[in-house]
Formats: sequence, structure tokens, C-alpha cells
Amino acid sequence: MDAAQCAMSQRLLFEHHGAAFEPTRVIAFTAYESCWVEKLVASLPPAPSIRSFNDFQRTLRALIEYDAARPSPSERFLEQEASREQFKMIVDQFAVDGLTEAQAFLAILPRLPLRAQAAVQRILIDEFGCGNVDMMHTQLYCNLLQELGSPIDLDAFVASALDPVFEFVNIFHWMTKRAAQVDYFLGALAWFEGVVPSLFGPYLAACKRLGIRAHQYYSEHVHIDVFHARSALLAMTETARAMPFDYQQAWTGVRLAHATAGRAFEAAVSLARDHAA
Repeated sequence: MDAAQCAMSQRLLFEHHGAAFEPTRVIAFTAYESCWVEKLVASLPPAPSIRSFNDFQRTLRALIEYDAARPSPSERFLEQEASREQFKMIVDQFAVDGLTEAQAFLAILPRLPLRAQAAVQRILIDEFGCGNVDMMHTQLYCNLLQELGSPIDLDAFVASALDPVFEFVNIFHWMTKRAAQVDYFLGALAWFEGVVPSLFGPYLAACKRLGIRAHQYYSEHVHIDVFHARSALLAMTETARAMPFDYQQAWTGVRLAHATAGRAFEAAVSLARDHAA
């Protein structure tokens, strides 16, 4: 990595995704991103052999059920102990995701076969409120931020988000735009849509405990992502029907999303824990 690449960061990479296309800038960021992703993949633990859709679905279900049955200390803290101010700090950290909800997913559509496009678009239609601005998931996040007394301007959060949170968002941009195969993204999408109903449980419990009314960002996901998980798996099977598909790479996508999401959550909760309740 040369000096210019070393000067880059996950924050700058995040900002790059929303900037106008400029060839020399793209080349530099792609080199930085490639090095980062290689390190992420190298750090993953050994994986089971995933050779078929049945292998993938069975292993995915086992992972989701395993995590749901063993909530981490950070999940228990969020659900049972976090003060309103600590909850606000966690929500603020994930605003760089909530305020750019599913935007990274759009880039995958031209890369998918037609019937897989339709399955992913069913997910995107809900993410963007079925055309109703008030029901866009980003708007629901804005409602939550406003009740907590936070700004709703993305730039305010870009300035303060932690690197692991940026990594969680940036890995989806890599999967949809620059990963050589779509398999990585479709695996990650299947995991994320499948895990959200349990992943957001502690957030919903915290909202109820703290009397937060604008909880619909979480409650809507808990409801709708049950259906999104089916669409994500359908997108995978339709892609495999139309073109060569590597389920092992799809599982690498799962592990990349799982690892970056976990580190982002732990970093946000650690920041909140360090703040006096």
C-alpha cells in the first residue's frame, strides 16, 4: 500500500460512495478497499464446506439460531441496562447506516439475472416505503433520531462514527459494486434479512423499557424481514438457476457481514458503556 492509500480511512471510503464519479479517485479508493477486504477475509475463521443451496440454508439457519440462543453481554446491556443517553449514543453511531438505508443494495440489480432482480426489488420496495416517504426506513430512523434529540443530517454522524461502523456499511458497497461475483452479496443479504428479527429484539426491548415511542424502525424490520429473508433466498436460487453460483463464496459473504456487524455493534455499545449513565 502506497502513502496515498495509507492516508485513507473507512470514513473517507464511506464518503467516497456518495461522491461524483472521478476516475483517479476511484482507482485509489479501490486499491485501499481491496487491501482492506483481503485482510478481512484472511481474518475469518475456517468455514464448513458449503456445496449446495441445502448446505447453505441449513448452515445459515444454524448460525442464526445459535446466535439468538446466546445473547452477548452487549445485547443484554442494551436490552436491560442502557440509559436513554447510552441508547441514544448507540442509535447515533448507526445513523450512517440508518440514514443511507439499503442504498448500497441498488448497485447489485444490473448484475443479477431478471428473476433474481425481481426478488431483490421486492425487498427494496419495502426499504423505500413502497413510494410513501413517511414509511421509508430512512424516515423511520429520522423519527427515532428526532425523538432522542439528535440531528438528522448525515454529515453530523459521519464526523463521529467509529471505524467499525463504517466498515459494516462499506462492506456492502464492496459486495454490490466491486466483488467479482454477486455470490458474496446474496449470501450476506440472506444472513442479514434472516437475522434482523432477533438482532433488533434488544433495541425494541430497550425502546419499551425507556418509553421511546418512535420504535417503528425496529418493529417494522422485525415484521417485514421475515418476508425479506424468503426473497433473499429466492434471489439466490434464481441466480444459481441462471448462472454459475459458488455457495462457498456466498457463505464468505455471510461471514463478512456477520463479522463486521458484530464488531460495529460491540464498538457502539462499548462507547456507550464508557459514557456515564
